[in-house]
Amino acid sequence: MTYQDILVHVRPYGSIEPVEVALRLGGRFDARVTCLYALEDVARFKQILTEKSAPLQGLVERDYAAAAQAEERIRALAQREGVQFDWVTCEGEAADLIAMASRLQDIVVVGKTEPDEGWGVVERMVTMPGGRPILAVPSTGPFLDPGRRILIAWNGSAQAADAVMGAMPLIAEADHVVVLIGSEQREKVPAASGPLLDIGAYLKRHGVEAEIRKTDAAGSDAGTAILEAARASKADLVVMGAYGRSRLREWVLGGATRTVLDYMDVPVLMAH
Repeated sequence: MTYQDILVHVRPYGSIEPVEVALRLGGRFDARVTCLYALEDVARFKQILTEKSAPLQGLVERDYAAAAQAEERIRALAQREGVQFDWVTCEGEAADLIAMASRLQDIVVVGKTEPDEGWGVVERMVTMPGGRPILAVPSTGPFLDPGRRILIAWNGSAQAADAVMGAMPLIAEADHVVVLIGSEQREKVPAASGPLLDIGAYLKRHGVEAEIRKTDAAGSDAGTAILEAARASKADLVVMGAYGRSRLREWVLGGATRTVLDYMDVPVLMAH
């Protein structure tokens, strides 16, 4: 198992740690890294301003120039790492563009939403149906080689299973894997505690010897338990399913997902 195609969202401001993580993964797996730079303001203002208006033309020139500068900088980083590299600049909402562009990608790398940013790209991505695995990266790096020590949050759900499948290239190469098994899903799906969903046995068949731990925490407490277990095991990557209960634009995330997204201090690979 490996990654061949990695998509990363390039933010117009703030940390480029997600890009650096994507490039490191690209070098590690000999994968092509595609950077997507979304011109959200240009798309929005084109809907309310006339095409030839001076404010719109100024905005377009400024934002496309910023995108070109970002491309030049990141292309130099990719060349330094010896990574296959593509760049795409698009007008539109970042999450919508990423969702579309990710259809033929193996994994998507995005930056963690900061506390003052409200509802960000990560939250929208983990609640969109049918997407690729998402690797959310905090800005407080560096994360030099994530995935050497992995914590898997397992509750037998389809989302958790998708996250494990999406993380298998990393899990297969990890030096240490801990599986934190939750009780909530065992109560809802009895098979989750039986051989059909024995995550330890599954990993062992794939050559991974995992340490199994259990927690009775549920909801937001489960999120806290995941973060505490990650710190205790010195994990540099958390793998978990993401749960969104609402299909309205004002998404409502499950308690564990919300807690982890708010307080994560290592990259988190999620599936939904």
